[in-house]
Amino acid sequence: MLRERRRASEAMTAVAKGMSDADLRAFFDPIGKLPAPPANAASATWPARIAQGAALAGRFRCGSCRGGAFSGGQQVPRLAAQREDYLARALVEFRAGTRIGYTSAITEALGGIAPDDLGVLAGYLAEFSSKAP
Repeated sequence: MLRERRRASEAMTAVAKGMSDADLRAFFDPIGKLPAPPANAASATWPARIAQGAALAGRFRCGSCRGGAFSGGQQVPRLAAQREDYLARALVEFRAGTRIGYTSAITEALGGIAPDDLGVLAGYLAEFSSKAP
């Protein structure tokens, strides 16, 4: 998508434009295998926010494409333990239709989520653990 200029990132488009599929895999696979960032310190609102995020993820069936642990696979990227700011921005862009996926499924799913809830969902996914309440 970067190579074809379907994603808006001039720096990454410049890197990807001359790469073959094999080159792209060799370049990006190690990035995808980096460890998750450390969890944020829990605040007093953490349990309620996590519960609200879990409810949103269940209601909008985020796990149906991403897997029960939101770990993705094949052409579906991992959501669990991504940076919250990255997830929030991506969710807003997908909802607005300015970020393109392989299908329109995520844009359609996010259309039913209130804009204020996108940050809550991003926070939940960023902090997601299979042990989360």
